[in-house]
Order: sequence, then C-alpha cells, then structure tokens
Amino acid sequence: MDIQYGTADTYRQLFADILADVATGEPKRDSDTAVAIMEGFELAIIDWMKYHEEAIRSYRDLHGRFLLCKDPNDA
Repeated sequence: MDIQYGTADTYRQLFADILADVATGEPKRDSDTAVAIMEGFELAIIDWMKYHEEAIRSYRDLHGRFLLCKDPNDA
C-alpha cells in the first residue's frame, strides 16, 4: 500500500522509526535515547528557524534593491 507524503500515516511511520530506538529494554539506554530524541528535535527546530530568518533577510535585501530601481510613479 502506497502512503501519500504529508498524511498522518506518513508521520506515523516516521515517528514509529524514532520511537523504536527508545524500546531496547535497557532503561538507561532508553532514557538517554529519549533525551537525545528531544534534543535532536529542538536542534532541528532551531536549524529551520535560522534557515527562515536568513531567507527573510535575503528577501528584504532583494526587495530593498527592487525599490531602489523602481520609478516613484509606479504603483
């Protein structure tokens, strides 16, 4: 059965793969892995925020350059 990307089933499978890492049966290892998963999730969020912050800086620069070339009488 094909699962369409972006559906709940897609994310269920992705999360299942991650959660499997926390089910080794070794409490210390599982606890450490759970913490690493949460830290990794936070790092991914931060990375994406940085990416989008840089993108908006680029768009603002592009827009500023556009405005410098635009005739004041243009709407």
